[in-house]
Amino acid sequence: MEKDFLEILRTLSQTVFVLSANNDQERHAMTVSSVASLSLKPPSMMVGVNKEASINEVLEKNSNFCLNLLKKSQQNIADTCSGTEEGEKRFTNDLWVSDNPVYLSDAQSNIFCKVIEIIPFSSHSIIVGEVKELKHSGKIEPLIYQDGKYL
Repeated sequence: MEKDFLEILRTLSQTVFVLSANNDQERHAMTVSSVASLSLKPPSMMVGVNKEASINEVLEKNSNFCLNLLKKSQQNIADTCSGTEEGEKRFTNDLWVSDNPVYLSDAQSNIFCKVIEIIPFSSHSIIVGEVKELKHSGKIEPLIYQDGKYL
């Protein structure tokens, strides 16, 4: 069943987000595929994060995070934030702004959230965030991922 499930999921076209968060000591960023809007009142998002991901060190209730919607030209950032190098190495060559939370200034859009709830489920946690601020470039040119490749 797992093989069939993954095969079906590969047929979906997904916009590519990088989840970013930080605390006083460290910054983290990771490419995520399980992102969805949750509600309009209040505006909220949910994102699935593997429990073994290092970003969990800074994601806690009432902390802030950003969902950075990448544009077509930012495949390199998606690759960097999904690769084996972690920590500060993910922030070296890109237009990251160190704020609370850290965010990618030239993303197509930024969705700034406050963690409202963390729901553990199997190998992952569902991070529920209330949207606190939005930045949008006004353009519609998202990086899309489908069938193991960027479109």
